[in-house]
Amino acid sequence: MKFLVKTIIVAAALGMLFVPVQAAELESGFMGTKWATPAEELKGFTKVGGSEKFAYYANAQRKYTFFGKEASDHVVYGFYDDKFFAVHADIEGIDIFSQIKSYIQKKYGVPSKTSRETRGGLTTFIWRLKQTQIKFKHHETSGKMKISFYYMPIAKQANAEMIKNLEAEPPGFVFPLDPFYQSESPNWQQIEFMRF
Repeated sequence: MKFLVKTIIVAAALGMLFVPVQAAELESGFMGTKWATPAEELKGFTKVGGSEKFAYYANAQRKYTFFGKEASDHVVYGFYDDKFFAVHADIEGIDIFSQIKSYIQKKYGVPSKTSRETRGGLTTFIWRLKQTQIKFKHHETSGKMKISFYYMPIAKQANAEMIKNLEAEPPGFVFPLDPFYQSESPNWQQIEFMRF
C-alpha cells in the first residue's frame, strides 16, 4: 500500500512538471521564431498584406504539413507595430481538424473557453497558456477551419488598436495565398506544423 501511495505521489509530481515544459514551447515563440521579433530579422519572409501597424508575412521557402499531410494553404505570420505576435493557418478536411483538436487537448487539456454562434455556425475553441493563446475555429456552414496562435502581450495591444480604429478585423491577408506561392522555389523546406 505504501508503495502504491509513493508511486502516485511521484507520478503526480512528474505530471505537474511536464505540463509547464510543454507550454514553454509556445510561450517563447513559434517554430523557432521568437515572439516580438521584428519582421526584418526573419530570413525568407515576404510581406503578403497589411496596412498601417498591421503586417502579414509568409515564407515561400517553407511548406507545412499537418501530421505528415501537406497543408493546403500556407502559414501566415502576423506582426503588430513590427513585432511578431500571431500565426494563422487554414485547415482543410474535418479529419485533420479532429486530429489537431485531439493533439492540442492531449497536450494542453480541455479548452479554456468554447463558444458557439448559431448565426454562421461558428464554433471557437480557445486554450489560454500564460502568455500565449491558441484559437481554433470551425465554420460549420461554410466548412472553413482555421488555427491561430497569439502572443497575448502584443495581441492585446493590437486588439486595442483595432477597437480604437473601429475595425472588426485587421486589414490583411486572404486565404488562399496561392498567387504568392505559384513560383516554385527549389529551396523550400517542408515543416510539420503540429510540432509545437
